[in-house]
Amino acid sequence: MNSSSLAAIFCVALLLGACTAKKPSPVAVPAIEHIATSKQVMLGLTIPASDVLFKIGDNVPQDAAGWDRVVANAAVLAESGNLLMTGPRNIVQPEWVQFSRQMVARAQEAMNAAQKHDVDAVLEAGNSLYEVCENCHSKYMPAKVAEQAAAAAQ
Repeated sequence: MNSSSLAAIFCVALLLGACTAKKPSPVAVPAIEHIATSKQVMLGLTIPASDVLFKIGDNVPQDAAGWDRVVANAAVLAESGNLLMTGPRNIVQPEWVQFSRQMVARAQEAMNAAQKHDVDAVLEAGNSLYEVCENCHSKYMPAKVAEQAAAAAQ
């Protein structure tokens, strides 16, 4: 056998070996322990992060670090929307999931705008986000629901 034939046989053997090689088994994902309530997520993450976006008109970042802070807060806001759809925080109603997804989407819009240092676009995303929050609160926030019921009774 010549060296070309040996090389070809070697390559075929390598390819066959690669095709039959075992895939690594997936790493087990640990069970997630849900700690915070919806209210705690709102008070600890959602409200502080959204305040940064809502107040950008008065506190326009002056440098890259300031914009990084806005981007990070928009990302935290998006993740808080994801948290509201997990575990005991997830209210099994289509509107809850819809509002949470809308919050994630509006926060991502704000994040993209902040990455471009576009104050007007961050404000626009913030305004859309505010509408989502108000719509959700009017349906699911006990104090808001009670307030609306009292107003309707008058």
